[in-house]
Amino acid sequence: MKPSGFQLENFPFDLLLHKLKPEKLIHLVTALLLERKIVLIKDEIGDIALIMQGLLTLLNPFQWCFTIITYLNRDLVDMLDAPFPFLIGVSTSTWEDICTLKDFSDDIYVFDLES
Repeated sequence: MKPSGFQLENFPFDLLLHKLKPEKLIHLVTALLLERKIVLIKDEIGDIALIMQGLLTLLNPFQWCFTIITYLNRDLVDMLDAPFPFLIGVSTSTWEDICTLKDFSDDIYVFDLES
């Protein structure tokens, strides 16, 4: 029998809470709830997936029903022009290369998790 009530997954939130200030965390969750295009930039690629999972878990009881890409490589840069909401992780070095090559629309929310 499934218990009722508010539940979070058995997931460690340490990385999410240590890397994000409360203001940035609120902005990220708000952007997710408003179904925005979100890019997370981080040096450690492995951390991006954990941070994304923590963010999506915080949406409970809601669910993210759009595209999730934990690591965007240079071949998939055109995904950033998609007409639908997404949550995409990019390494800092890849983002610096992409920024110099493309001009993105204003509806993409970019969160640098290193600064």
